[in-house]
Amino acid sequence: MNFRKILRSLHRDFGYFVVGITFIYTVSGIAMNHRQDWNPHYSVITEEISVPANDQMEYSKTEISSLLQKFTNKPVYKKHFITKDATIKIFVQEGTVIYTPLEGKAELELLKKRPFWFQINRIHLAQTDRIWIWISDAMAVFLLFVAVSGLFLLKGKYGIKGRGLWLTALGIIIPFLCILFFLT
Repeated sequence: MNFRKILRSLHRDFGYFVVGITFIYTVSGIAMNHRQDWNPHYSVITEEISVPANDQMEYSKTEISSLLQKFTNKPVYKKHFITKDATIKIFVQEGTVIYTPLEGKAELELLKKRPFWFQINRIHLAQTDRIWIWISDAMAVFLLFVAVSGLFLLKGKYGIKGRGLWLTALGIIIPFLCILFFLT
């Protein structure tokens, strides 16, 4: 068996092996590239309610829990404190409530994990257990092998000595130009 045939077999098999992980990295990478347009990890839920205004200065956990029941999203109470300007900051599961008793207004803000997106973005950023970091490193090695072995699969004018050389050079030059002109 010659070198090119072994290389083609390994390139094919490693290529098939990395397809699923590459799909996840690609989808999550596109999502994270557009963070300025949306939050790929969380969705923000806001809700405002009106309650009778009052000048009460102390609130028990029971009173705060009663207030929270008026929201349609039913936030779960954790704790609260009263600020210097008589606003009450209430910490709830997955968010906060700002209650202004003098104005009779309470505003809820919840951060809900986006199903699927939250998990794949954590994988993409390697914000998981140590095992995923090893898997991610192995994936990088497989991708590097697939990239380098792909350079030597074709012969002639479409191979690395012809058109392949120019396309490879362009693929190297583009990131360096971006670094030079946009990141310095």
